[in-house]
Amino acid sequence: RFQRWVGMAEGRWKPVIWMRRKRLRDDAPTEAEAEALVGESFDFAFDNEAFSDRVLRVEVVGSEEENGADGKGIDSSCTVMDTPVLRVNTIHVSSAILAAKSPFFLKLFSNGMKESDQRHATLTIADSEKAFMALLHLMYTGKLTPTTESTLLVDMLMAADKFEVVSCMKLCSQGLIDLPMTLESAVRCLDLPCTIPLAAAIKEAAKTFFAETYKEFLSTKFQDELMRVPLAGIRAILSRNHLGIVSEGAVYEFMLRWACSQYSNSEERHKILSSRLLPLVPRVLGMNDSILIDHPSGIINFTIKREKCYGLFPLGSMRSPPFHCAGRRFYLTARCMATEQLQIFGLSVNMLEDKGAVRGTVGYKIGVKTRPSLQFVTKHISSTTTDSKQPVGCRVPWSEFIADDSPYFIDDELHLQVHVKITPQPE
Repeated sequence: RFQRWVGMAEGRWKPVIWMRRKRLRDDAPTEAEAEALVGESFDFAFDNEAFSDRVLRVEVVGSEEENGADGKGIDSSCTVMDTPVLRVNTIHVSSAILAAKSPFFLKLFSNGMKESDQRHATLTIADSEKAFMALLHLMYTGKLTPTTESTLLVDMLMAADKFEVVSCMKLCSQGLIDLPMTLESAVRCLDLPCTIPLAAAIKEAAKTFFAETYKEFLSTKFQDELMRVPLAGIRAILSRNHLGIVSEGAVYEFMLRWACSQYSNSEERHKILSSRLLPLVPRVLGMNDSILIDHPSGIINFTIKREKCYGLFPLGSMRSPPFHCAGRRFYLTARCMATEQLQIFGLSVNMLEDKGAVRGTVGYKIGVKTRPSLQFVTKHISSTTTDSKQPVGCRVPWSEFIADDSPYFIDDELHLQVHVKITPQPE
């Protein structure tokens, strides 16, 4: 009877045990859920004196405007030279939990730093206080608290990077990819160091944000905020949007305004324009050797490939980026035109209207480098007043210009030189 009872007991319990195991298997977290869990949760111990062996003294330094923005870094010293302490917070922490998640805290609590043999440790932070506290909580819970603030995730990500909390960096990185970006967060994501997990994917998301948000980047409503966007964002906008020929001049103007607002040094500005921005505009590829100037007199060189010139036939045109002289803007146009008798190739210099700029006499000289001398030969000289809106230039029969033995192409490139001089009128 005892044996039968045991058998019955086993018979009753085996299905129960099997069902419990099955339920455990069904309730097991998915791979994505498992990735979002970093170790066991110690939420109950967060800032709980009963489960803490250290007191962390957090000094928040800097101005109120700077605090919460992209600061200078997180320091482990007690003070930052000449930086005012805005407030001090204390939090009870477990050295074991923090050291297990962060090599920084492992060193802080055990490697002979002055804080290692004391109950109280001090951190001075110049970054977002909110992000730092959220990072500490994340180290305890292993879970990322749901948020709609992409800038907060960027702050947490940067803090996690500085404290070497790799598990938290992964969670914040994935959160940034999944969360809609703002202008501020997208700008900061473009500068993420390569050590950040998923840095390439985050930067790609930021570039996509710029391209989609600023499809109408020439609209006046975007101009002020776009002047604050870094180079990578501007390149994303230009490279991922179709730039119509009709808006070509406006694109050049936009690029020039942006470059002037970002780079005060003229040489650096020219380098950025010619090598990083102008090649992104299809119609300017043939004239990407221009030199921007801002003097009363200057010489500007242009180069156009033969294949680009072929593409102008029968009625095409090509326009250079604007260049400056004495505060006024000019551009060079190359075009194929038709007259009653024949097709011709023409070059003209055009002056844009600039209110408040210097007034006076404008002298023009257009030269073309020819074979066999390989010297610039003057093809046009003239002068007008700054009040004149008529373009000045020269022309040559198309058949002569494009012929196989044309003296105007050197190694399949047309080399042009424009000399502009403005003589101010007497006051």
